[in-house]
Amino acid sequence: MPKERSEWRSIADRYWERLVELDPVLGTQVGDERFDDRLPDPTEAGLAQRENTHRDALASLEGLDRSSLLVNERTTLDILEAIARRELDDVAYRFDRFRAASHLSGPGTLLAAMASLQRADTPDRLDRYVGRLSAFPAYLDAMAQILDEGAECGQTVPAVVAERSVAQVERLLALEATESPAMAPVAEGSDHDRSRVIEVFDDRVRPALWRFLDALERYCARARPTLGLTALPNGDAMYAAQIRAWTSLGLDPTVIHEIGVGDLERIDGERAAIARALGHRDAAEAVTSLNAQGRNIPASKEELLQRAEEQVRRSWEAAPRFFGRVPARNCEVRPVEPFREKDAPFAYYFPPTADGSRPGIYFVNPSELQERHLHRLGAITYHESNPGHHFQISIEQEIAGSHPLRRFAGILAGSAFIEGWGLYSERLADEMGLYVDDYERLGMLEAQGMRAARLVVDTGLHALGWGRDRAIATLEGTGVAHVDAVIETDRYIAEPGQALAYKLGQIEIERWRAEASQREGSAFSLRDFHDRLLGLGSLPLPVLERELPPA
Repeated sequence: MPKERSEWRSIADRYWERLVELDPVLGTQVGDERFDDRLPDPTEAGLAQRENTHRDALASLEGLDRSSLLVNERTTLDILEAIARRELDDVAYRFDRFRAASHLSGPGTLLAAMASLQRADTPDRLDRYVGRLSAFPAYLDAMAQILDEGAECGQTVPAVVAERSVAQVERLLALEATESPAMAPVAEGSDHDRSRVIEVFDDRVRPALWRFLDALERYCARARPTLGLTALPNGDAMYAAQIRAWTSLGLDPTVIHEIGVGDLERIDGERAAIARALGHRDAAEAVTSLNAQGRNIPASKEELLQRAEEQVRRSWEAAPRFFGRVPARNCEVRPVEPFREKDAPFAYYFPPTADGSRPGIYFVNPSELQERHLHRLGAITYHESNPGHHFQISIEQEIAGSHPLRRFAGILAGSAFIEGWGLYSERLADEMGLYVDDYERLGMLEAQGMRAARLVVDTGLHALGWGRDRAIATLEGTGVAHVDAVIETDRYIAEPGQALAYKLGQIEIERWRAEASQREGSAFSLRDFHDRLLGLGSLPLPVLERELPPA
């Protein structure tokens, strides 16, 4: 046996073990409970550990002939390499200084994230959860120090992001302990279990949140007035690193911008054609007419959630005609927690644990009901649940014999495929007969247009000097409600490059499908194509193209 066949597993095992030690919340997310009493170490020592781990991982690949490995083996190492290179860029450019003040991935979101993921339904699990809560003050204090360091050296987030982060922590602090997201894991627990969590929250977590809020308020005074990464020293290189991290492609921002402009024009043409078929001059008039009839606004939060549940059920039932393999279990629909509503998008998805103990969860935001147009909900549902993220992620996790790096780490290295698949699924849903009328098709095209506009807006903000108002107006031009256009724009400001993954991934998937159909002719089976593609899992786009098997 070649040495590569005997070594690849130990290299991958060692790296995965270090990943979940460095980020214990990742372990919780995938169902590995061993480190559920810990949080990541954001200190300088923790940063050095991260750097050493990823450098050592890349060094272990040197001299290894991966071409001699089986597909599952070499693609596992492809993921390892992609994550390690991304993480080394993260350390080199100190992107942790941006995350410390982010309303999307910063400390203000961690409490709710871990409470959504973690169980405390046994004595051991409760002990670990209380231990993790007890570690929260040291984590927050370290993040506050990073805020101060970033402000001192001039590497800060834009003021709008810092202000959102302040408001987010203020909302957390306004809650009584019994209302805090920290109580979620013990919601069904005994009085004793709940009192343990309340005690550590009031005695340790709340004071730490107040200290962190003080640090954020100091920071706000020094947050930068500019929006784009390229306004910072070395900003061009930072943005290029983020584009690689999120898309696995080395495209120039101006090229991405033009791809977005062209795709948006094509989609606008589709929208206009449907509007004319409905008897209207344009898509905006068609939607305005629908709104005026009172048919497009949910009357209650319950109606919105019920509509989402019905769409999840219908898409699940239709899927076997288009997929030979489906997940073992459907996802659940839940409302976004009240304290997160103001910063959260219309909807998003949380994957299941590997053992099935926690299902996949499709979260729907029931706030601002006047802005939650029902004709848009279908495309979002099919993107986030079936046949979108729930299918893609669940099937990947259920593939027998896959290494954990293949089953779970795609979220760290395969964003362009994950998000591209979600966007592809919005179009596929039309082929599956899931849209009930042309208004829902208009909603799908609005969603497609928004993702094309993301290519335009993200590059506009971070490479071309756009202002916030221009970005918001561009999104509104695709039919996005004002409240969502504001939330989305601030998301792109806070997470440069992330929004590029969707359309660039979709474009590649559609190209692979077209090429397979042309190559295979009458023998082409869309069902088999989907199974072949999802069977590979969430890999970097160049790796997927290399490995996609023929029929």
